[in-house]
Amino acid sequence: MKKTPERMTMLKGLKQRLIDYTESLTVYDYAAFGWLLFILVGLILLAILFSRKKPKFAVSLIFFTFILMFTAPFGIKIFLDKTVRKVVIKDQNQTFLKFSKSLLVTGSICNLGQVDMKKCYIKTKVLKKSKNKYIDFLYALKPIAKRTTIMDNNLTQNESKEFKVLFEKFKYPKEYKVTISAECY
Repeated sequence: MKKTPERMTMLKGLKQRLIDYTESLTVYDYAAFGWLLFILVGLILLAILFSRKKPKFAVSLIFFTFILMFTAPFGIKIFLDKTVRKVVIKDQNQTFLKFSKSLLVTGSICNLGQVDMKKCYIKTKVLKKSKNKYIDFLYALKPIAKRTTIMDNNLTQNESKEFKVLFEKFKYPKEYKVTISAECY
């Protein structure tokens, strides 16, 4: 597979997010992953115990453990992002600047979580607009424009900070919508 500049940029961004996530693990992350490790070891020991009397049950238990080992870390991250590291985008506004043919998206990000954040990735996408929810899903896969803004400022609990995203030379004549999501560590 040939590495294009776009693909290399995507891989660098993914690598940076993984580094940011591992550097900012909290007590909640360690507790959740510790419990997961405890459960996985317990299930393996239980499978070993049942291996002589009920081999089919032991094999299915090992199979379930492997599935849990690969899916649970993603579930833990999603759960912690929605509870401990919860952020909300407020006051979203979009303005088309006719004189420079640019789209300006503004808003504020508010930390509603239980920990202070050190870095936030704000993903802004401009999507084609449709009345059909299935076509909207397809449009979300291939946005008209997208940009990720990085906020390196500390975002303490219950604090809000404003952000601006500028899409220069924005030339889409039809209706569109702007979606913003945030991931903070």
